Amino acid sequence: MLRFAPNFYHLFLELPIRERFAAAAKIGCTAIEWHFPYELPKNELKGLLDDHGLEFMYCVVPADWDAGVRGLGAQPGKQDEFRRAADQALEYIQHCDFYSINVGAGPVPLGESRERCVETYIENLDYIAAASSDHRCKFLLEPVTAQRIPDWAMQTMAQARDIVNAVGRENVGLVYDTYHMRYEETGTLTDIMDEYWPMIGYVQIGNPPDRHEPGVGELDLLWLARRAVEKGYEGAIGMELDPSMDTWSSLIWMNSLGYTVDPNNRL
Repeated sequence: MLRFAPNFYHLFLELPIRERFAAAAKIGCTAIEWHFPYELPKNELKGLLDDHGLEFMYCVVPADWDAGVRGLGAQPGKQDEFRRAADQALEYIQHCDFYSINVGAGPVPLGESRERCVETYIENLDYIAAASSDHRCKFLLEPVTAQRIPDWAMQTMAQARDIVNAVGRENVGLVYDTYHMRYEETGTLTDIMDEYWPMIGYVQIGNPPDRHEPGVGELDLLWLARRAVEKGYEGAIGMELDPSMDTWSSLIWMNSLGYTVDPNNRL
């Protein structure tokens, strides 16, 4: 059975955060992702994961998104702030055995060059990856489409690959996110998967143009998910997508894959 990890920043928003763990388990998921698990104390987070038999797949290094800070990794002059955020993330990585984490670059600041941002990003990636080199966690770069965030410091897979190579650590890799790639890349997403496969550490689905679920949009997301597994992907497929209806109605397609989604019996 294909393993999927619902994203608690996008899915089950009908419920308080602590109830989302039970909801994910109830439909048959054994993994989750959530941008900001730091909203819960790490001991409580681990307890919720253990109680519901869930593996934590993916989050981001802390950043104040509400204040418009989308990432600190490639922000010159903010290395100390990044390290404080990274140290918090590292505590959670170790305590809750995270599978991967997105080291967000952020947009190029006004008056800065992209080259300087990349230099800062390489420095920061080396710091966080070296600090947890004995753990399974992958430290990942995610190109972000200008459709979502203009002026992101790294918008294509080729740009991200160059940075991964510059860092030169085995635990640093790429996110394969169908939504962002559909807007920024040329060629088929199949060819892109093949080209970058040795560096891909995590796979996420979302269907353009509106980042919806499989069946609502222009891509065959399940075909891509199956292909990643056939190529040896061992993680759960991240569902970083916005439901086109309520969460449960939008996930009914999972029942054909062995899940137990019932919009009339949510918890």
